[in-house]
Amino acid sequence: MANSFVLNTGAMIPSVGLGTWQIPPGAVEGAILAAIKAGYRHIDCSPQYGNQKEVGLALKKLFNEGLVKREDLFITSKLWCTHHAPNDVPEAIESTLGDLQLEYLDLYLVHGPVRAKKGATLSVENYLKPDIPATWRAMEELYESSRARAIGVSNFSCKKLEDLLAVARVPPAVNQVECHPVWQQRRLRDLCRSNGVHLSVSFSTFRFDHPDVWSSSCCC
Repeated sequence: MANSFVLNTGAMIPSVGLGTWQIPPGAVEGAILAAIKAGYRHIDCSPQYGNQKEVGLALKKLFNEGLVKREDLFITSKLWCTHHAPNDVPEAIESTLGDLQLEYLDLYLVHGPVRAKKGATLSVENYLKPDIPATWRAMEELYESSRARAIGVSNFSCKKLEDLLAVARVPPAVNQVECHPVWQQRRLRDLCRSNGVHLSVSFSTFRFDHPDVWSSSCCC
C-alpha cells in the first residue's frame, strides 16, 4: 500500500488518516497526539462533529511544541448542508478555519448532496431544494483563492457525481463515501477512477485511502 496518493490537483493525500467523528471533545487532543506519534498525517474533521474547536486547539499545541509543522499535515473539513447557499460558503470555511486556527484547508468537501435551512437541524421539514451547481461554483472560488487547496464531495452517488462533473469547471478531487466488502460500490468506484476523482472511503474513526480496494476516508 502506498503512503499517499496523488489527487487531480497534484496534491498528495496520505493513505491513512484519523477521522474525528464521534470523538468526544475532551478526548480529541489525546487522540490526535497519539495518531501523530503513530505516524498519521491526515486529520479529517467537520463542524458537524461537534469537536472542531478542540481539534484546532490540539493542532496549535502540536505546532507550538514542534512535533509537526503545518505543511506536514493534510487537514480535511466539510461544508455542512445548512450552508449550501453560495453566499454562505465563504462564511462556512472562515468559521472552520477559525475553529481550526489555520489559514487554509488541504481539502474541503461538500458534506452531502442535500440542503437544509440555515441554522436549522437536518430534518424533513427543514429540507430545501439543493442547487449543487451553484454551491460548487462557490467552492471553486475557494479553491481559486487557495483557502481550500483541493475541493471535493462526500456521500455523492453515481448520479449526483455525474451531474456535478457535467457542470464543474474545477472537477472534484475526492468523493468520500462508505465502501467495504458488504457495500462494494463498484459502479461508483469505476466512475471515480475513470474521471480522475479519488475515492476516499469512510468507516468508524479510521480512514484508509486506496485507488482500487476498499479505500477509505474518515467518517462522514
